[in-house]
Amino acid sequence: MKALNKANYVSCLGLLGILATLLLSGCARQTPGQRRYLLGTTVFKGNQAIPDSELEALIPQKPNRRFLGLPIFPYLAFYQAAKVTYNREEHQRKLNSLVQEFKSKSSLQEEDQAQLRKLQRKYGKKITREQRRIEEGNDLMRILGEPPVYFNELDVARNLEKVQGYLFNNGFFENKVTSQIDTILKRVRTTYIIQENRPVLLRNVHYQIGDSVLDSLIRAAKEPASLRSGERYKGDRFEEERVRIETILRNNGYYGFSRQSISFVINDTIKKPETDSLYKLVDVILRLQNPPPGQSSYQAYPVHSVQFEILPPGNLPDSLFQKDTSTFRNIHYVFTQSRFSPRILNGKMLIRPGKIYSQEDERETQRQLSLTDQFRFVNYGFDTTALGLRSYFRAIPLDKYQLSADVGLNVIQLQQAPGPFANFSYKIRNVFQGLENFEANLRGGIEAVTGFNDNKLYRSQEFNLNTSLLFPQLLLPVGALRTRSGRFNPRTQVGLGYNFVNRPEYTRTSLKSAMTYSWQPSANLFYNLSLLDLNILNTTRLAPEFDSLLTSFQSQGNNLINSFRKSFVSGINFTLVYNTNSFLGPPKKAQYFRVALESGGTSISLFPGQQRLIESAFGSLQFFQYLRWNVDYRRYFPLGRRSSFVTRINTGSVLSYGVNSVPPYEKYFFAGGSNSIRAWLPRRLGPGASAPRLTQTNFSVEAPGEILLEANLELRGKLLHFFGDINYALFLDAGNVWTLPITEQFSDGEFRWNSFGKQIALGTGAGLRYDFSYFVLRFDFGLKIFDPYLGSFVLNEFNWKKPFNQNQKNYLNFNLGVGYPF
Repeated sequence: MKALNKANYVSCLGLLGILATLLLSGCARQTPGQRRYLLGTTVFKGNQAIPDSELEALIPQKPNRRFLGLPIFPYLAFYQAAKVTYNREEHQRKLNSLVQEFKSKSSLQEEDQAQLRKLQRKYGKKITREQRRIEEGNDLMRILGEPPVYFNELDVARNLEKVQGYLFNNGFFENKVTSQIDTILKRVRTTYIIQENRPVLLRNVHYQIGDSVLDSLIRAAKEPASLRSGERYKGDRFEEERVRIETILRNNGYYGFSRQSISFVINDTIKKPETDSLYKLVDVILRLQNPPPGQSSYQAYPVHSVQFEILPPGNLPDSLFQKDTSTFRNIHYVFTQSRFSPRILNGKMLIRPGKIYSQEDERETQRQLSLTDQFRFVNYGFDTTALGLRSYFRAIPLDKYQLSADVGLNVIQLQQAPGPFANFSYKIRNVFQGLENFEANLRGGIEAVTGFNDNKLYRSQEFNLNTSLLFPQLLLPVGALRTRSGRFNPRTQVGLGYNFVNRPEYTRTSLKSAMTYSWQPSANLFYNLSLLDLNILNTTRLAPEFDSLLTSFQSQGNNLINSFRKSFVSGINFTLVYNTNSFLGPPKKAQYFRVALESGGTSISLFPGQQRLIESAFGSLQFFQYLRWNVDYRRYFPLGRRSSFVTRINTGSVLSYGVNSVPPYEKYFFAGGSNSIRAWLPRRLGPGASAPRLTQTNFSVEAPGEILLEANLELRGKLLHFFGDINYALFLDAGNVWTLPITEQFSDGEFRWNSFGKQIALGTGAGLRYDFSYFVLRFDFGLKIFDPYLGSFVLNEFNWKKPFNQNQKNYLNFNLGVGYPF
């Protein structure tokens, strides 16, 4: 038995050694008599003005992926391991058998088209699957693995030409590029040695434009020229200048102007004195070609007429419908079956009769019409006449009534716990023929998370019914603002909603009504303003244990219990969002900035009589007065084609004033959970260095705070593709919440300048994200580094044998979420 165990031990060591060799070297099996090397890294030396990132983009060949930049090649190792059991001939035989079987069965069903289509679908999938296995390998090779990338000397020669051409195009006419090849551990490292030599600078940029009107428009443009004296020669700037001039002229009425009419003459014969050889100078002459034959000058077109037409649904012929025509503000409207208010549409039409044609107005008109959520698509066209342009906008409306239902995973913002939900939505478009949308949403969700009470499930339910009426304009008494804001996608939303929350600690309802204005000056900037936001809050149940805990807090000067009394909240809030990140395509450098300001109870001071009026209708109520702000800032840095580094700072505070000295419970800040400090349970971190808030039966309750400060660092990258992208994340979280000082006596949860730095919680971890394009399923595992309650580092308290044991000081906290955390 001992000998057998020893043999097994030796075998295991051998297998581990083979696997380690595969992971570290990732070497491919060599064909006898043929010597092939795997492609290694690419290095650039000598370049000073041109960064490595631009040169790397020129090299299409990429070596096999490594793990976290280490010399470990797991994807290639999986490929080679899976290839051992791969038999291409066997899959070819299966493919031939499937083809013959399909031909045989389809010949028997030639008269039955339905059965024939069914066979085609069935065998089409199987045949496609086998063809893929023949071309790309078995499932493990394709999904988990990555085929070896071999070095090719012909690729190096082609890359040399690309690098030389790129340097020439960026002003280094006298560049020299050579290559050096080194073999390291059966991998070839290619080094491109670059001599940029002296750059070419633009001395003078002259514009030769015969038409004085066009010349004045170009010179008066606000957009800076792409070609400027004293800058280095860059070939891409010439096309950028063409586009800039074309845009300027087309925005000033020159509908027929094309960038092809612009040419350049480069004079590179200028010589500097022999004593100055640091750079070479060239002159650039930009020429505007003569106008088309038969024209003495380029023509600026005014808009002669505008027609907006609603087409019949389903591409049905016009003859089946009666057309309704009207004219408003010189725009001709034609409605087929569906009718929309010409006055409201007028605010979206930036192309107008009598106005000079503008390419910007053309595209913005289409965008504004699309944003109304009324039309399936909007097409436009122009005809030139002696009097100007005839413009046509044609749209097909969406269905007037829309009913939808969906189920999924519920992850509310502000670090709530996840759980299943069901949502039913009913929408009516163009309610009053003024492009209004009415929408009603009924939503129910259940949350169940372990770890709150001796590993028992924490259950909560939430149901809400929200109705809203959305107007595509700002409903303001000043009519000029309504008509002039069409370019900014203005909207007014009037809403009424009811919310029911049932948690182990309490049961709470709210009745809310609000009137909100929103507008969007650009694609990246969004404003939201609520001048009327009214809420009736009512706590119908407080668990005896939780009530006892709140009472004990009150005896210590903490009036959190007041937040659970029946109350009335009136607020004014403003939100600004600036976002350049689309989350689509490869990672790019972007940023996100959100600031939210809120004043609660302001109307009490402005209208003292409202308190008696509201209490006469709803009974005795508590009135809150507070000021709240929240700032969330994020930066996204690409690290390559598939990876990025994300930073985030989220901070805020709420200050209460008036007789109650506390804000509504919903206005507090919380820390911990899938969108916050992921090593802690949702909303259970803090405040400050306070002990976890527990009831007499050891039930963990939420820890609200009046000051929030948290920061996050996250490294994101792609692992593999399997019905969607499977991505990884490594993160570091820091932060906490605090209460405002109540008395001179120090409390562990209060914010103090001399101690708050020692109360910053630290957590780290890793996660997986399954990206299906239309939604992202996220799994994050957080581990505590520093616990402010214990006042010490707790990483060494983690037990690898029982990673999820929540009875120990440190454990692996699992977070399930939808979407990216930030």
